[in-house]
Amino acid sequence: MDDAPCRLLGEIRYPEEYSYERVGEIESEAGEALGGALAGLDVSRLELLPGPESLRFEVACEACSPEEAAAVCEALLALADDGPLGRLVVVRGVEEAISVFYFACEALDEVTVERP
Repeated sequence: MDDAPCRLLGEIRYPEEYSYERVGEIESEAGEALGGALAGLDVSRLELLPGPESLRFEVACEACSPEEAAAVCEALLALADDGPLGRLVVVRGVEEAISVFYFACEALDEVTVERP
């Protein structure tokens, strides 16, 4: 397990009507889009896991602000502007809030979970 203090866990869920070609387009472009969006972060690991219903990814890094996480979502929105639903969970150190981003088409919503 990577010992970086911050994790980004993401998923893009494909609509049922997507063709294999459309899924392939997203999967082939996602790595480059994520790489560009993560360029300013101290990333120690980026893992992509393609599947028939969704593309999942995990990033380990030193830190990720809500603004940087939103930029990651926006980079993925450009790939999935025709219907997929996306989600990004940012888990930081135990004392910090967890951020959950939901994105689809042009919409991006953030929910923050504070420590109780």
